Amino acid sequence: MAAPAAGLDPARRGRVTPTRRVRVWHVITSLTVGGAERLVLSAVRGLPSDRYEHAICCLAEPGALAPEAAAAGVPVFCLGTFPGLRHPLAFARLVSLIRRAAPTIVHTHLQAANLYGRLAARIAGVPIVIATEHNVYTQKARRYVMIERLLARRTDVLIAVSPAVRQFLAAQLALPVSAIRVVRNGVAAAAPSPERVAALRARVEGRGAVIATVASLTPKKGHEFLLRAIALLAERGVACCALLAGDGPERARLASLASRLGVSDAVIFLGALPGSADVLAAADLFVLPSIAEGLPLALLEAMQAGRAVVATAVGGVPELIQSGVNGLCVPAADASALADAIAQLAAAPELRASLGEEARRTVARDYTEEAYLAALDAIYTEAIGSVTT
Repeated sequence: MAAPAAGLDPARRGRVTPTRRVRVWHVITSLTVGGAERLVLSAVRGLPSDRYEHAICCLAEPGALAPEAAAAGVPVFCLGTFPGLRHPLAFARLVSLIRRAAPTIVHTHLQAANLYGRLAARIAGVPIVIATEHNVYTQKARRYVMIERLLARRTDVLIAVSPAVRQFLAAQLALPVSAIRVVRNGVAAAAPSPERVAALRARVEGRGAVIATVASLTPKKGHEFLLRAIALLAERGVACCALLAGDGPERARLASLASRLGVSDAVIFLGALPGSADVLAAADLFVLPSIAEGLPLALLEAMQAGRAVVATAVGGVPELIQSGVNGLCVPAADASALADAIAQLAAAPELRASLGEEARRTVARDYTEEAYLAALDAIYTEAIGSVTT
């Protein structure tokens, strides 16, 4: 197994019993509606139940997706208080929870959980520690980078969701690229609700081209540039309406910005939704205006649904989108370029159809949930084999 350090600690060999189900603990900040969170749900619901026994530990609040995990019979634990220097008891509780559960694998996701989850797992004596990097974090504090460099050498498998994320992570952690595995995100087809789609279409009837975007309302998702692009389109006489699915700390600021730009009537904030199928079915095209990304699940879902997409060329997006073939790529933080691409698609239904069909084929070929689960299963199996005798 390609591992970022010298390999699995020989002292931990023989501590895994191959005859029982493998206990896997996923540690993540919360189960809010987001790409990484939904990938965790895919893993706990989709990996073979006769081989794996899953649990999820949230550092903060459980989140809107926690009931889905519980419905699948997967226990969800929650610290309730974010661990760290200010809350050492919360970190001690995390160590205690992991030690009592005695998982074979602790698999951490996202920045905070990758830090505290790995450290707690090592203190608890977990045989196998795996961490997935879902994003490109360019503004990570130097002290965290230094801690993560140390943790990386005590991590059995480091996973990146795309080659671009792997390249960035290797440079940030001063590791060879070969020390990081790539497991590409994958999505499953989801059927929209005809009733909910009809209700959404009724809200946007007569407003021109319908744009969908699905993302948390955080600065890195770049919604500001989409709003500015809509204002530019209005100045050009291009009618459009945007359905913004997602919630987050930027909502109030974005609503205020839409008002100042004079486009409040063209922007509908839908809040956090459990899935994107209804919004995608009601839209003519999908826009992802992010300024930082890994390999966005929302973009994959839009492509799987056959929507023409406009996305910024950040993170793993250029690996996914061949501009002019299966979507359009534009520079990040460029409202004018975003407006040009939206106007091009708004005026060309045949182009939207051809790009959307090629997008669907791209996902079916390389980015299915089945492929994601098979790759994850192979990594777990390989890691387990390295610590069994």
